[in-house]
Amino acid sequence: MRVLQLTKKVPFPSKDGESMAILSIARSLVSNGVSVDLLSLNTNKHRFLSDLYDLDSTIYRSINMVEINTDFHPISFLINIISNIPYQISRFVKKDYKVKLVSLLTQNNYDFILLETVYLMPYIFVIKRYSSAKILLRTHNMEYEIWDRLYKGANWGVSKLLYKWLARQMFRYESFRLHSIDYLIAISKRELLMFKASYPSLNGSVVPITWNVSKESYQKTLKSNTQNISLFFIGSLDWKPNQEGLLWFLHKVWPICQAKFPHLSFYVAGRNMPDRIKQMTLDGVFMLGEVDDAVAFVNQHDIAIVPLLSGSGMRAKIIEAMGLGKVVITTSIGLEGIEAQDAIDVCLANSPEEFIDVIQHLLNHPADMIQIGINAHKNIMNNYESVAMGKKLIDSLNHHFNCYP
Repeated sequence: MRVLQLTKKVPFPSKDGESMAILSIARSLVSNGVSVDLLSLNTNKHRFLSDLYDLDSTIYRSINMVEINTDFHPISFLINIISNIPYQISRFVKKDYKVKLVSLLTQNNYDFILLETVYLMPYIFVIKRYSSAKILLRTHNMEYEIWDRLYKGANWGVSKLLYKWLARQMFRYESFRLHSIDYLIAISKRELLMFKASYPSLNGSVVPITWNVSKESYQKTLKSNTQNISLFFIGSLDWKPNQEGLLWFLHKVWPICQAKFPHLSFYVAGRNMPDRIKQMTLDGVFMLGEVDDAVAFVNQHDIAIVPLLSGSGMRAKIIEAMGLGKVVITTSIGLEGIEAQDAIDVCLANSPEEFIDVIQHLLNHPADMIQIGINAHKNIMNNYESVAMGKKLIDSLNHHFNCYP
């Protein structure tokens, strides 16, 4: 079986949720004998500057990328008000990418073209013109839901109206374009059901973000739980839901937390950290910015804070933290798409008071913290293991399309 994976960003280095999602499904397929080629847009926002030869060649048969500038342009934005393609998606349409796509399609006999997110859907007409491969759409979330939740959480003003318009435009696009794909690979059961509500005859299955953690990394995590406790946050801080949630925690939760537990520290890591966050000075808070090794950073600390108030899909960083045996405190929105139980293998908190209560319980009952971390690790290994998820997807594709790798 041969697959061409299209992405709107280069998934190297794998330091954010989207990159982790892209690589996780590629690894899952390759581990089951599938040959995968990669064609990525190399955006100025997440520009990959290293040599292609320095990349891990054990995943992809070939790696191809096309540079693109996705900066905001007011004129293009105004034009897109009357366009059928949402402005967010139009920024990722580029002629050079189409040319490279045509070249790959005409030179290779692919069985499947894997579109990573709806942002690659404008290229479907090119795929259908130059290839008979089946088109798979891999959704990382419900894009319209992200903007809708930002709209609902925003104060009245221009931003709130803009979020509302962007949400409606994205909803129409996501819903009406589903007929042009052959199969949906949803990142969670929740997303699959929501897409099928818009297009009942849609065929698809669920393949979550997978995680492989070494035995050595996990053992180090258990040892660290007996040391001084520290909280941590890690995530892409150019993503609005992450910014929103982190600022809410820093303003609403941390002052109370610091007053009650003055010995506690909170370490914040994430690429593209805005200056307004980087320059904040709060007692006990350490703004680190982007870290070289996310796993090493997670292993240095104990309790993951994921205070999402908006967003959609599945949080890769929660999977990562749970896989490394960490206790994750998150909101109901943060836990969407992840099969986990409150107080068993994760901790839920939806208000400042609930965050404080959970933190206090964990500090007073370190045995519970260790056990929740153990349960979290087992959950990820049992339900999100890479090879098993890859086999599940291949079996589903073989059954639906009557093909064999």
